[in-house]
Amino acid sequence: MDEKDSPIAERRYSVEGQPGREIILKIGRPFEVSPPGVDWACPVVFEGLDDGCSKCVYGIDGVQAIQLAMQYARNQLEASGLQLLWMTEEPGDLGLPRPIESTLGVWFQRELEQMVESEQRRMHEIVLKLGEVRERRRKSTGA
Repeated sequence: MDEKDSPIAERRYSVEGQPGREIILKIGRPFEVSPPGVDWACPVVFEGLDDGCSKCVYGIDGVQAIQLAMQYARNQLEASGLQLLWMTEEPGDLGLPRPIESTLGVWFQRELEQMVESEQRRMHEIVLKLGEVRERRRKSTGA
C-alpha cells in the first residue's frame, strides 16, 4: 500500500502470551486495474507478522475485491499460527466471519444460510436455558 494511500479500514490484534506484540491489518481502497472494466484490486497489508506480507487481492468489481480481501486476511491470520485477540479477548476471534458461498447456485446458498440461521437460533435458546438453570441454582444455594 503506497504511503499516499491511507487504508479504508484497519484492525489491531494483540497476541496471547506475547505482551506488547500487535498485528495490524490494513485494507486499502479498491482500485480499477488496467485496462478499465476488467478487474479491481484491493490492497491488504499486515504489520507485525514475521514476513510482513502484503498483497493486492483481485475481484470483478470493488465490492468483490473488498470481500475477497477480507477472506484473504482471515486466511492469512489463521495460517500465522498465532493466538490473536480482538475485542472479545477470545483467542481466534478475528471478527472476520467466513462467508457462506456456493457454486451450486443461489437456491443452495440460501439453503445453507437458512441452516446456519436455524443453528444460531437453536444455540441461542440453549444459552438462554443454561442461564436460567444457573440462576435457579444460584438462588437455591443462596449465593
